[in-house]
Parts: sequence; C-alpha cells; structure tokens
Amino acid sequence: MLCRQVDMGRQTQLHMLSQDCKELLDYIQQRDPVVVVDRSAKSPEVIEVESPWDREGFYCLWNQHLVPVLQREYIHRGGHNPYYRVDDELPIIELSYPDPAQKTWNGRLALMQGRVYTGLNANKGKEFEKWYGSIVRWIRKNFIRNPIPHLDGFVGPAAYEWYRKGGMLLPVFPPPVTPQWISWMEAQDQHRALFSK
Repeated sequence: MLCRQVDMGRQTQLHMLSQDCKELLDYIQQRDPVVVVDRSAKSPEVIEVESPWDREGFYCLWNQHLVPVLQREYIHRGGHNPYYRVDDELPIIELSYPDPAQKTWNGRLALMQGRVYTGLNANKGKEFEKWYGSIVRWIRKNFIRNPIPHLDGFVGPAAYEWYRKGGMLLPVFPPPVTPQWISWMEAQDQHRALFSK
C-alpha cells in the first residue's frame, strides 16, 4: 500500500482584534514588500485586500521579493463551484483571521482563534525561512502568550485587554454548547480572576 505523508506545516495561533491585526500587518509590510490577498477567489485575478484587519478572511501574505509574480491555480470540483487558489507550494504565508466583530457563545462575547501558517515544503528557501521567522519573533515579542490552559499561541494586546474585561477566547471553531465546554469556559473565568489579582 502506498502511503502519502501529510504536511502538517508550522503555525502560530493568534487571537486578534482589528488593532492587533493592523499592527501585525504594519510590521510585515514595513519590513518587506508584502501584499495581502485572498487565498482563494472565483477569478484568477490577484487583487490586494484593502484594510484586511476590518474583515475576516483566509489571506495570503505575498512577499513580492520572494515571488515577483503571483498566480492562482484553477481548482476543478466536478463542475460544482470551481475556484482559483494560491498554490500551497509557493513561499507564501497564510493568515487566517476570524471575524474581528466578536460573536456570542452561550450568551457571552467570544473571539475565535486564527493563525499564521506555512507548509513544510523544503523548496521555499532560506530567505523565506528568515522572513517567516521574523514574523513569529515579532509576534512573540509584541503579543501575550495565551493565558488559557489548552489554548496555544498568542493574544494581541487589544484582544488581551478585551479578554481581561470578560471576553471569552475560543479555539479555531465555535464549540458546541455542552457541559464539557461550559465547564471549560467557567474555568476561563476562574483563570481570569486569578490574573486580575
């Protein structure tokens, strides 16, 4: 039997409000000629996203120094809603950014987790590795390590203040309202109370 190795990639998980996302993208775009584009679209045309911190999305951080020309590949799905997507093999960083307008979960304002991500393709090169590493180092220096047990990653300063005032930090998905998840959220309240002392 032929087995295919699954590329799990590398990621840094993030909770961000609009201000946090803007500060992160300001750093990235001041350091390098980076354009934020949608990861997938109904058209092959690549268009810069204006103010990506104002809306949720699955974005690509396109470093024009590493990839002078960016094209999307056609994804055929048997005639059902074909689309175009940026090739995962390119030296591109994915930014997953959930809706910065908080949703409610079980009657509480809640913020879902996003991430910066790259696959483990060895062909991306040393320049890409340095670029990706600089972004992760900036996040570690300027964001707060996630204070919630069992949630990895970092929380932007604005999101952290929001959390301290009673906001709930969710994983990458809205969990079902079950006794286990309600208990986990109650533990988040207890954890917040300890940090406030």
